[in-house]
Amino acid sequence: MKNACVLLLVTSLLVACGQTETRDQSSTTHSDSVAAAPAKPKNCKSVIEADKLGKADEYQESAKPIKVALTLEQDSSTTQTTNGCYFNHSVTVLTTKKSGSRVFKRTLLKDDLLYFSKNDESINQSLLQKVAYKPTFNSQKYITLTMQLIDPIDQKTTEYTVFMNYFGEIVKVK
Repeated sequence: MKNACVLLLVTSLLVACGQTETRDQSSTTHSDSVAAAPAKPKNCKSVIEADKLGKADEYQESAKPIKVALTLEQDSSTTQTTNGCYFNHSVTVLTTKKSGSRVFKRTLLKDDLLYFSKNDESINQSLLQKVAYKPTFNSQKYITLTMQLIDPIDQKTTEYTVFMNYFGEIVKVK
C-alpha cells in the first residue's frame, strides 16, 4: 500500500512539473517574438584609437610558464553622458602555456569590477580605456592586470589592479 501511494505521488509530481515546463516554454517563445530588437546607437565616440582595437599585446615572465595576451575590443553596449554617446570596451585575456595549449580565456568588462568595489557610480559612468599586464616576479599561480577607466565627462582616470587565478576567476581587486 505504501509503495502504491509513493508511486502515485511521484507520478503526479512528474506530470505536474512537465506541464509547467511546457507552459513556461510556450510563454517565453511568444514573448520573444513580440519583443523588438533594440536600436543600434548612432554617432557614438570611442575613447580608444581604432588602430589599438583588436590587436593583442603579449606578455611573458621568465618565472612563469605562461604567456598572457590582452586584446581590447569594442563592446556592443554604450554609455550615454551629457557629452554624447560613448562605446564601452572589453578586454579578452588569453593565457597559454609555453607549449601553446590554452590555460584559460576570459573576457573582462568594466562591470566585472562592480562585484569587488563599493563605489559603483564611478565605475558605471566610466569607460575602459587601457589594460596592462603587471609582472609579479614570482612563481605564484595568479596574474595581475591593471585596468584603467576614464570618465568621459571630466577625463579623470581611475586604475584598478585585478588579481586572477589560472582558472580565469577574479580573486581580488584593489
